[in-house]
Amino acid sequence: METNDAIKTTEEVLISIVISLYNEEDAVFGSWLGLKNELTKLKGLCFELIWVNDGSNDQTQQIIDEKVIKNTTHNIDHCTIEFSKNFGHEAAMIAGIDHAKGKAIICMDADGQHPPSELPKMIASFLSGTDYVLMERTRREDNGFLKELCSALFYKTINKLSSVKFRHSASDFFLVSRQVAENLKSHYREQNRFIRGYIQSIGFCCEVFPFEAPGRVNGKSHYSYVQLMKLALGTIFAFSNKPLRISILFSVLFIVFTLLFGAYTLYMFVYGNSPPSGYTSIILLLTFSFSMLFLTITILSLYFEKAIQEMRHRPIYIIKRIKFN
Repeated sequence: METNDAIKTTEEVLISIVISLYNEEDAVFGSWLGLKNELTKLKGLCFELIWVNDGSNDQTQQIIDEKVIKNTTHNIDHCTIEFSKNFGHEAAMIAGIDHAKGKAIICMDADGQHPPSELPKMIASFLSGTDYVLMERTRREDNGFLKELCSALFYKTINKLSSVKFRHSASDFFLVSRQVAENLKSHYREQNRFIRGYIQSIGFCCEVFPFEAPGRVNGKSHYSYVQLMKLALGTIFAFSNKPLRISILFSVLFIVFTLLFGAYTLYMFVYGNSPPSGYTSIILLLTFSFSMLFLTITILSLYFEKAIQEMRHRPIYIIKRIKFN
């Protein structure tokens, strides 16, 4: 049975689709045409497209206003949210979820790497009773060996440290039901966000579909290796307290080591014929001591940074303009 044929409803169901954009002037209209082509095929459904402009400094917003919104269809409405500045991809997704009205909400990017052709089976899964749908990337055409290696190392590390076991290739292309969305809106408001991780830790009924991510047709990735590293570290410290426990373990081991080393040095001084070389002993002890000290301070500083961010209660995003069509 075709997926489109499987989507049958007794009443019109509203589905919200959140599209995150940052400097996507070359891709946004093509993204709209791809969505329009797929969504107009789905009978018995109506759609709300939420275009979240994450502080773009190119012509992205102008193209949305002049080409996308005016080129609409009978079962598709538009909402545009424009941020006052760039707050990041995670903030764009949560802003879309905050303002979505649909019974289900789909998050996707406008860069062409989240194919609209996957939407029918995601929606069919939701209509059959699934609370959230994860799209698991099996291949990404423009990912190099280094990015794939870094991704594999990140997931291996976070799965060792966290009680939540994350799917290696889960992407920011997903569907959540209204119930899951309300939980995200009410209880997951940290400054340091990892929405695909929250979804996997929240429970409920899940279905996972594989998909191949094509290479970007226009533009380039906005994530540098430094930004990816910051995201990885932020995620680890958001989902695990084990680094704190590891620093405590290191501290205890160091205390035991120094006590044993001090006892050995004292014993050799009193009873031995040749006590340890003072210069060598001091240099080794200081080197090891400061290494352990700075490692512990680094781990504590990262946790303090996250705690201070949450204590400030600053907004996750600021909306410059919101328009419904």
